[in-house]
Amino acid sequence: MKCKYCGKDDEDNIWVKIPELNIEVEKDVHDKNKSWNDLELNSREKELLTAEQAIWLSNSKYAKELKLDGSSNQDDFFIQQPFKLNRKNGLVARLDANSGRAYLACLRLPEDSASSFGVRFCRTLKVKNGK
Repeated sequence: MKCKYCGKDDEDNIWVKIPELNIEVEKDVHDKNKSWNDLELNSREKELLTAEQAIWLSNSKYAKELKLDGSSNQDDFFIQQPFKLNRKNGLVARLDANSGRAYLACLRLPEDSASSFGVRFCRTLKVKNGK
């Protein structure tokens, strides 16, 4: 799928294989300073990491490569809303990881944006030749 903001195709992005979770994750956070609404993420929420996946990755050997190790203050990203009540109330979620802390912010308004956060998609790991 082509991003209407940056014009890049998903295939042009670098994907990191995470076989332990059977997913691939975009290495870089992109489309920064855009809100959930700007990015029209309601229709793509299933392509975002879950809270559990984001936490696992933050504590994994992939944390450094994905800048989830506290090495960046500019790579926060939207995740799937883990709470039904928050979703019902129209709130969205993101993962913030910087040098001082990492946390899930699940009470964001869908029109909120900031230069430090954007989006990072994930997808099921592709199987080649039936393996």
